[in-house]
Amino acid sequence: MAITSLNVLCCSIRIGDVDPSNPMVIKNPIEITGIQEIEIAESYKKLIGTAKLTFPKGTIYKSTIIGNATLEGVDASLITTEIMQDGVIIEKRSRNTAVNATTFKIGQRVNIKLGYDGVMKNMFDGYITAYNSDSQFVLHCENMAYKLKLKLKQAPKIESASIKTSVNDVLGEKFGLLKGTGFQIHSETKRFDIQIGKMKITDNFTVADILNEWSKYKVYCFLKYDENSPDSMPTIAVGRPYSSSKSQPTFPSDGSSKPFKIYFNYHVAKNDLEILKVDPKFLAVIGKALGADGKFFEATIRLNPEYDPNKAGSKEFQTVNATQISKKTYKVTGNTTADGATTKTKVDLSTYIIVPYMSPNMEINSDKLVEETIEYFKNYNLNGITGSLTIFGDLALNAAVQVELIDDRNPSKNAIYLVEEVTTTFGVNGYRQKITLPYRISK
Repeated sequence: MAITSLNVLCCSIRIGDVDPSNPMVIKNPIEITGIQEIEIAESYKKLIGTAKLTFPKGTIYKSTIIGNATLEGVDASLITTEIMQDGVIIEKRSRNTAVNATTFKIGQRVNIKLGYDGVMKNMFDGYITAYNSDSQFVLHCENMAYKLKLKLKQAPKIESASIKTSVNDVLGEKFGLLKGTGFQIHSETKRFDIQIGKMKITDNFTVADILNEWSKYKVYCFLKYDENSPDSMPTIAVGRPYSSSKSQPTFPSDGSSKPFKIYFNYHVAKNDLEILKVDPKFLAVIGKALGADGKFFEATIRLNPEYDPNKAGSKEFQTVNATQISKKTYKVTGNTTADGATTKTKVDLSTYIIVPYMSPNMEINSDKLVEETIEYFKNYNLNGITGSLTIFGDLALNAAVQVELIDDRNPSKNAIYLVEEVTTTFGVNGYRQKITLPYRISK
């Protein structure tokens, strides 16, 4: 009988002081290779991801002391020497010590690598924000975006009267929101050139406050390593799930890499997905747009219950619950009022599946918004999935990546999806990743 190979879990947790000249460098690090549990949570809807580390008292860590001490009274096996470029010989001493209440400090840098059989992937970089040293040691950490919410990194005053102000303008050289933070814009985000309209920022907000505020308008900011410089600081990536009438999300990809393939008979540990079948007769799409006056307006589209294809002038779609536009706004912007507002068609949609749509176009009028929303309705995924999927840690996924589901037993879910949220757990119960997949990109 064949013996199945055994995969051994491995981790490397490095904790140390911050290097002011390079945030990615950890000074005087200690290394822990045994842990009770790690939980890492990240989502493209949240700028700041978190990590929670739990380990029992008595956990041993390894540290290295660099100096010119003598060998007297020291086990020679714990000492190595290294010749620097300038010819100076330095001495490195390794020692193993038990964790205690003074081992950790708030603000220290943390790096977590996870994997199997000695092959590990970098899964988290951040800072210790709190810790508990009672019956167990529990460290609470936030990712590198923690720097952006510190008071010393307050946002500069920014004011733009242009309706076509873009993310590149705000985060780039024009307004310099990221200046002095050490962060850059992801190269793919620059290519999308997402517009956010008029804006005014005072110095009472941190950079994190501003980037989190954009999420209200379906413009999401999150951290992502750029493939052009994977060993440097993570970059600020920006994406929109509802970016066009064809429902294709604009999220930074990993270059030319293909979606991660998830085989249900190999990768899946637990399946909590449900096949969602939507009757188009009970589907409504709420379209929202930013007008030329800098204010949002909306219109809701559903199938017309009285539509008769054999009747001249009968419309397939109906606009309901639309925002009435004032005469003053019409005079200033020339923005027309949607039919649903003119006829004051009010409908109770409590029994409908409601889908949001945010127009990426600026200076749009109501008629154009209705056209875009109808087009989005036509292309909306009526037979998708909802829920979550728990997989083993083989793929080491991050938020905002694309995955391809492959299930031979139930092929109805086979498609390419965008991962919204990833919760990674590692420890005595194994290595798992729980992912949510709200958007089907293509079959």
